[in-house]
Amino acid sequence: MAITNPTCACEPCGCTVAPQSAVEKNGKVYCSQPCADGHAGQEKCCNSCNCC
Repeated sequence: MAITNPTCACEPCGCTVAPQSAVEKNGKVYCSQPCADGHAGQEKCCNSCNCC
């Protein structure tokens, strides 16, 4: 059985969460700290999406 990585809980993001970079906050899993923080400082989580 294949194990799939979850999708980032940041709604507009949609990135796949890699185990080595996962950030858990309030019971949800995010792809990066900026997504977990709601992009409070307008930081990008990566270069492949436009969630902020």
